Amino acid sequence: MSAQPPAIHRRRRFPVHIVVFIAPALLIYTVFMIYPIVSTVATSFYKPVGVGAQTTFAGIDNYIKLVSSRPWDVRFWGALQHNMVFFLVQFLVQNPIGLLLAVLLTRKGLRASSAYRSLLYVPAMLSIVIAGFIWQLMLSPLWGIVKASMETLHVGALFQPGSDWKAQP
Repeated sequence: MSAQPPAIHRRRRFPVHIVVFIAPALLIYTVFMIYPIVSTVATSFYKPVGVGAQTTFAGIDNYIKLVSSRPWDVRFWGALQHNMVFFLVQFLVQNPIGLLLAVLLTRKGLRASSAYRSLLYVPAMLSIVIAGFIWQLMLSPLWGIVKASMETLHVGALFQPGSDWKAQP
C-alpha cells in the first residue's frame, strides 16, 4: 500500500471580473436608490424648529403623530388601504393570469403557439421601438432638440450626426 501525498490545497483566485461588472450597477443603485432611502429615513427622525432650516431630534414622535393625529392619520391609513388593495389585485389577479398564460403557451400541441407568444411580447417590444424613435427624433440634425440645445450651450461643433443623415439641398 503506497501512501498518497497530502493534497495540496491551492487557493482559487477571486474572479475580479465579477466586481468589474457589478461595481457600476451597484454604484448607480446605491446613489439613486439606497442613499435617498436611508437619507429620508434619517430625516424622518427630526422635526423643524422655527422658520429656518433648524431641526431637532424627534425620535419616533413623527411616526406616532402620523398614525394617531388628524389630518395625518386619515391620509396615512387611506394610503395604506390603497396600497393593500393594489397588492391584493396584483397578487390574486395579475400573477395567476400571467402564470396561467405561461403554462398554456408551453403546452405541447398548442396550435399557433408562436403567434400567441409573439402577440404577448409585442407590448414589451413596442416600448423599446417607441423609445428608439423618440431618440431618433431628438438627435435629428434637421429638427431635433439636441443640436439646438448644444448650440445654446456653445458646444454645437461637437454635434456630429451619423453618416445615414443626408444633407438637404
